[in-house]
Amino acid sequence: MQNALQVLSDSGALQTILMAILTAVVIPLINQGHKSAKTKKVSNIYDVLDKLAEGTVAKLATQYDLPSGVKHDQALQTISEQLATKGIKSVDAKEIDMAIEKAYQYFTSLDTKAQTKQSEFNDGLSAADKESQKAVETVSEPNVEFKEAVAEPVKVEASADPEQDSLTKLRNAIASAQKILDEKEQAQGGDKDA
Repeated sequence: MQNALQVLSDSGALQTILMAILTAVVIPLINQGHKSAKTKKVSNIYDVLDKLAEGTVAKLATQYDLPSGVKHDQALQTISEQLATKGIKSVDAKEIDMAIEKAYQYFTSLDTKAQTKQSEFNDGLSAADKESQKAVETVSEPNVEFKEAVAEPVKVEASADPEQDSLTKLRNAIASAQKILDEKEQAQGGDKDA
């Protein structure tokens, strides 16, 4: 056997056989191990990203008064800061955005208390807007006899925003009513600061 190894070594065949084994078996095993480690690291980063997104979305879901765009921006900023704190810098904003969307889809598929409360809040806000609009529409002009005492209201020019017009009308009506009350009180000799 030693003679055979000596002959192979002298002819260079042993070196060729060792190189073939190294090239065909050992190097691919090393590369596979390196790829596996790299894939595992990337997988761990995305697991962390998903967990951070789920936690942030769950927390922001309880802030009923914030619009969804503001919640999304806050989630993006919070997750970016948390990733930086953990030393993860290889995740870009698009990937964070996708993780937020994934977490949002997950939470909307659940029947959570936060969703119920958000729905109740939105319904209440809508009802309050409708009542406010009704109040604006039912405000009447001041009586003719008091028009002289009332300062000229701000002229309302038609704008593209009917809500703003309604608010201006409401403010004018409130100012007129307050002025009338003040003049009545002065006419009666009352001092409201006493």
